[in-house]
Amino acid sequence: MKQILLALTLVLVPACFSPHAAALTEQQFLPAVSPEDNQAREVIESVSEQMQHLFDEQLPIKQKLTIQFGADDGPLFDPEKMQILFPYQFVTEVLNRFKGDNYQQTGLTAVEATQDAIMHTLAHEYGHAFIYSNQVIVLGKEEDAVDTLATLLLLNSFEEGDEIALSAADLFALEDEDVESFDDDHFWDEHSLDAQRYFATLCLIYGSDPEKNREIISKAQLKIERDSYCEEEYLRQTENWDRLKELYSVEPLPKQ
Repeated sequence: MKQILLALTLVLVPACFSPHAAALTEQQFLPAVSPEDNQAREVIESVSEQMQHLFDEQLPIKQKLTIQFGADDGPLFDPEKMQILFPYQFVTEVLNRFKGDNYQQTGLTAVEATQDAIMHTLAHEYGHAFIYSNQVIVLGKEEDAVDTLATLLLLNSFEEGDEIALSAADLFALEDEDVESFDDDHFWDEHSLDAQRYFATLCLIYGSDPEKNREIISKAQLKIERDSYCEEEYLRQTENWDRLKELYSVEPLPKQ
């Protein structure tokens, strides 16, 4: 079980609350239609409640948001319906990737790694909802911004946040292995390349605790002082998101 830290690094400073109170996120589980769907639902349920709690506490939004598990499309955020769509099939595909990679050799089971990747993906899609609902100004690619936000939430909110984020990074690396050659569509895509997402996540993980995570930075990167860049990048991004959350904060509604 992933334990949320009692003292969070990323905090929402209650300085100037909006007059609008935030709506709490709701979850909706569609019926599972296969054994694979049932297993996917079990994996989701093992982490979804604490992720929802994290979102409502740290990143409250102005509009009601529904996370629909078992949807036909996604994972994605639909701003028109204020929904995050999260298919069971996606969870099954992630689980099969980790199984196929013999991920248990890392010390984590494929199910545990899938739980971690789901947490990052949920945080990523919720980041889109937070930006849209609270009208947060984003400079650069929004996909990169919410990747960073998702990684920081995991790193700073969970005791083993670096391990959770590392599993998510490894999923990017596995997805990158599917690419045999690049064409124009890869570079036009709103997402950065999977390899770039992998290394950007590793950089934040290292920067959050260089001593603990020193093994994930190669000697070649150390020679060009990439390690010091990652420390600076982690601090800079954390401070930037703290400012944005304070600037665009809304008062959470009390839970019933």
